[in-house]
Amino acid sequence: MRQFKKYADRIKTIPPDFQPGEKLWLASENIKTARPAKKHERRWLRPFEVLKKIFSHAYHLKMPQQCKSVYPVFRVSLSKPVKQSTIPNQYQSPPPQVLVKEQEE
Repeated sequence: MRQFKKYADRIKTIPPDFQPGEKLWLASENIKTARPAKKHERRWLRPFEVLKKIFSHAYHLKMPQQCKSVYPVFRVSLSKPVKQSTIPNQYQSPPPQVLVKEQEE
């Protein structure tokens, strides 16, 4: 049993701590969009704002009107932080909007 714990502790990672107001890129792997094929999907959807921390591994994100059919709580493994540019006065245009397929509930 100790060997299992030793191995599990070795590969265990500490989840990042995001604060409300920070922006995260969201993985598109579990979100159905209007694109015809999965291979044409963007890997990361536009940056979303963190509204609050639900658990140590889950965050509530502010979703735009087009994504209202998507539940707004996501686990940390489906996100990555937005990195600010290190080049001064560089303007980065926002990514295009993603159309989410309507899901019948």
